[in-house]
Amino acid sequence: MSNAPIQTRRTGSDPLKTPVNSSAASLYGRDYQLRQAQKYRDREKNHWKTRIGLAHELVDRFALPRLGDRSPGEITVADIGCSIGTFAIEFAKRGFQSFGVDYDAAALTIARELAAEEGVSPTFIEGDHRSVSAGVGGSGQIDIAVCFDLFEHLFDDQLGALFCSLRESLARDGALIFHSYPTELDHLFIEDQCRGTPTLAHFAELKPEAFERLARAYASMFDAYLLMTTGRTHRQKRESWQHCNPLTARRLRAMLERGGFEVVFIETKQLYEHSLDILDDFARQPVSYQNLYGVAVPV
Repeated sequence: MSNAPIQTRRTGSDPLKTPVNSSAASLYGRDYQLRQAQKYRDREKNHWKTRIGLAHELVDRFALPRLGDRSPGEITVADIGCSIGTFAIEFAKRGFQSFGVDYDAAALTIARELAAEEGVSPTFIEGDHRSVSAGVGGSGQIDIAVCFDLFEHLFDDQLGALFCSLRESLARDGALIFHSYPTELDHLFIEDQCRGTPTLAHFAELKPEAFERLARAYASMFDAYLLMTTGRTHRQKRESWQHCNPLTARRLRAMLERGGFEVVFIETKQLYEHSLDILDDFARQPVSYQNLYGVAVPV
């Protein structure tokens, strides 16, 4: 995704009333949505194959075992902030009761067209997960919530509100699967944003704990430089970008736990081929990994 400054939409002072909207769609516009739809069509040839495969793997390894012997048709999956409907479509193809929710009506129009191309008809709702809960029969709750490429678009107050609200919408034996990209120190390892990579590469053989301390120290020095030259730290500058809130596993775990979840699996990794140059230089250093994903369950 581009790093051009675009303000993440926030409305009102109450985060629970703020649209929790991944919405690549609302952030980037219709042309972007159409390009995303084409990426889905070409998924066997690009990094979306890995991304989609990860969602299926997390559901199969962690979510379905919690649901016993129920058939897919008895299980509700909600793609939260679905944009063009990628995961609503994917899980509809497996026979689940599949929903996609987003605040962007134009994105949902494309999602319905894409679903028709794939021969499935998940339910797409303009709204959020609470709209799904209201429309689901039986328990009125979601069994599996999919939050892929959503968290990095939300500020901390929005994330906290989302987690607390999702906790109430999920069934007791339900699960939240998530993926976020990029991570907090991503800028140190991307040369066009920060010239830290050549310097840090000299220390790439350190033990991960020592290297992370060094990387954080370097980030602090970079922030000092930014403050002197621009008046804002990197995080303050990033607040006006699409990916306004890159996370760490530690910080995301803490936020989920405060929202009423137990994190049963969380991991950082380099998943995409366009990150292989970083992987080559910093293969031993998890702090450089750009993909953050996992599973949380309500407690």
